Parts: sequence; C-alpha cells; structure tokens
Amino acid sequence: MKEKLISSIINLFKVKSIITLLTFGAFFYLSITEKIGSDNFMLIMGMIATYFFNKDNSDKTKTEAVEVIKNEQDN
Repeated sequence: MKEKLISSIINLFKVKSIITLLTFGAFFYLSITEKIGSDNFMLIMGMIATYFFNKDNSDKTKTEAVEVIKNEQDN
C-alpha cells in the first residue's frame, strides 16, 4: 500500500503535470488580476487541459494500433 502511494505521488509530479499546474496557476493569476477576461481564461484552460490530458490517451491508442497491425501481419 505504501509503495503504491509513493508510486502515485511520483507519477503526479511528472513534467507534464508540473507544466500544466504552473500554466493553470499563471492564467488563474492573470484572470484574478483582470489582465485577461474570465471567458478567455476558460477557453485557454480548456485547450491546455484537453491537450495535456488527452495526449496520453492518443499515445496509448497509437501504440495499441501498432501492436494490432503487427499481430495481423504475423498471422
């Protein structure tokens, strides 16, 4: 259980997660200080979150597709 917790914490602090959190923080600050509008804040955060969190899914899907193609070619 302890090892699983440590592994989860390590995975949380991957570079992608750090960049995402810093970006959220920066744009949150800009929104609070009214240097950008709340509509722009939501648009930018939606784009960043979509890019970073869907990138893993697409990489896994591509890897799985390559494996399926290789298996089909072997048969």
